[in-house]
Amino acid sequence: MFDKIRIQLFHHIIAVLLLILPLQQLQAETINIPIKVDFPLLQQLVETQLFSDDSISAEILNDPGKCSEIILSEPKLTEFNQHLKINARLNAKLGVKLLDKCIELLPWDGYIQIISDPVVKPDSPQQIYLQVLESHLITQDNEHLTSGALWEKARKYIHPFLDQFHIDITPSINELKSFLPLYLPKHTSSQLDKMLTSLELKDMQVNAEGIQSNILLEIESIPPKKVDEQPLTEQEQKQWKQKWQSMDALLTHTIKQYAAKTDLKYLKLELLDILLDARYQLADLLKEDHTTDPVRHWFINSWSRLIPVLKKISIKNPNHTSLALMTLVTSADALQALDKLGPTIGLDISINGLRRLARMLNYPQSINPFNYNETLDPELLRLLQLNSVNKSNFLQPLNFWPINSATAAAKPLDTWVPNTNELDTYLPRVRYLLLKSARRSLKNSSLTAEQKDVFKKMVMTTAWQESCWQQYEVKEQKITPLSSSTGDTGIMQINERVWRGFVDLHKLRWNIAYNAQTGSDILLNYMTRYAIKNAEHRQDGGLDNLARSTYSAYNGGPSQSSRYRNSKAPQSLKKIDKVFYEKYLKVKQGKELSVAKCLGYTEISGITNKPTLQPHKQPVSPTKQSSKKTITSNKTIIHRKSWINKQNKNYFTLQLGVFSSKKAANKFIQHHKVMGNYAVFQNIKNQYVVIYGYYSTHQKAKKESQLFKQTSPWIRSFKDIL
Repeated sequence: MFDKIRIQLFHHIIAVLLLILPLQQLQAETINIPIKVDFPLLQQLVETQLFSDDSISAEILNDPGKCSEIILSEPKLTEFNQHLKINARLNAKLGVKLLDKCIELLPWDGYIQIISDPVVKPDSPQQIYLQVLESHLITQDNEHLTSGALWEKARKYIHPFLDQFHIDITPSINELKSFLPLYLPKHTSSQLDKMLTSLELKDMQVNAEGIQSNILLEIESIPPKKVDEQPLTEQEQKQWKQKWQSMDALLTHTIKQYAAKTDLKYLKLELLDILLDARYQLADLLKEDHTTDPVRHWFINSWSRLIPVLKKISIKNPNHTSLALMTLVTSADALQALDKLGPTIGLDISINGLRRLARMLNYPQSINPFNYNETLDPELLRLLQLNSVNKSNFLQPLNFWPINSATAAAKPLDTWVPNTNELDTYLPRVRYLLLKSARRSLKNSSLTAEQKDVFKKMVMTTAWQESCWQQYEVKEQKITPLSSSTGDTGIMQINERVWRGFVDLHKLRWNIAYNAQTGSDILLNYMTRYAIKNAEHRQDGGLDNLARSTYSAYNGGPSQSSRYRNSKAPQSLKKIDKVFYEKYLKVKQGKELSVAKCLGYTEISGITNKPTLQPHKQPVSPTKQSSKKTITSNKTIIHRKSWINKQNKNYFTLQLGVFSSKKAANKFIQHHKVMGNYAVFQNIKNQYVVIYGYYSTHQKAKKESQLFKQTSPWIRSFKDIL
């Protein structure tokens, strides 16, 4: 265990060393480098070397006669006046043996405080020791003792006990010689050896964060060659793709591994944020062609953000040091340092370099950390607590139309690319789908009624912004899922690279209901965890800010939830947020069907928004309308603005069929013996629609629909058929 920790510490030293190196000329220079060993690591090293793993205690006086003992336990390391202070529990008894009996002279139950300095000895230039400056005992009443028999006895044994502690970095040098060449291919072996053998520790001191020292190191820079960058060849493109996929896979597997090592929800959510932000950034990088590797900075920065969370998990779970966390930390820091040094270092992250990094994680042989898998990953969902993004209740396609007919109105939404004449039927059905998805997402939420209303409008606006309410498009005379070059798919334009493993990609492409529900769930996650949590609705703009903030995160990643009000945001992103808000305000005004304009149609007959009606306390039966004809025969037609407009718009009815002629509608009514509260009306396409009943809840309508099993009725709200 100690050998591993020594290796980890040395890698940490080298990482910080590389981080601050200035750009060098064509000659070697001696550089003073500050290096820090923070207190969590130092605490772990002291406990590992000097104390029992189980009880964190040590018996420093073991009297064969069992008359005297001194037990040191519970050490705590802090800074005190630029020195290292160690407070520990001290239990002791001093006695003498007389006639085979122990006579106890002085029992003690208190504390000891030791003040020391880290030092490097001349004969051990690559080892750190603790030099004790002073020590004293502390009673339970906080009285300090610096003399007496017990203090002399404790001092005699405790000071040599602490002298055993040391940090030997020599064994780590050979490990480093295997690591650096993978990232510094332009340096020769002799240059690397010279750099490493020049290492020397100097000037130890203690501050509030831990032990700080200076490292002397000689390093040579490599003059950059001026060459005109050419576009990547096909083979280079293939290698580049393999590299960024390997980087993404390694990052994902590492996050999964550490998520499995903690039960703390906030740490799991931090890991989720890092993964999503990293994938959003990668998707942005892949939007454009590059002449060089565009993802090196992305990979290094993602790991730099990940490291502090891994440290938190390690601190909360000290038994996880076997994961070689500090080795991983150092490697990531080293990559960041090398990247910052610029072209004079010649950094290149090779596949072999990634393998070396993965080896430090000590993956089981059964796991390939570079496996870029696009299938659904239930373990990823479980570990990162994002099960809401893949609810089982919407995995099956939804049938939104009951009658099999050759008319446009009877088309299923899946694979439907509407033409101009079909928009008056297509758009209301998509609106119904989006609202139903929003209601499903909100089923178990704790949002207020006002927040839920914002959310429903936001779902419709997001689909408008992302796809103009389209799931499919026609390419080369074939219907295909609407997609971008960077993998944004379907009605909610969900990025397949970002949500790899979280969703079923096939359903995302070919099931509009699945795509809409997935996007709705993602929006709710962002609204709850970022917009509401960060109190965006308390900023200027009020409640509508929740929609704006949520969409900024949806478009740019979790870290972008305040982008909509960030004056320093790029103009291109400001424009995106501005256009979204303009559409949201239209939806807020009840003009969501204006989405037709973004399909390229400025004037379409029949695409109108619902009239604003005052809800009635009781539904009005068509058989009780004194001002209109009563349904006494199959020839009666009740038009939209009569009975239907007078119903409570939030009530439901059963749509039994749509027919091209009045005769066909009457024939249907006769054949199925439809009686009672039914009505027939002409829609804007001069088709005849048969509806039945009025119900205050969807559940009641569903129960009544069993009377018409053969016709598979469609349950519709009155506001959707206006």
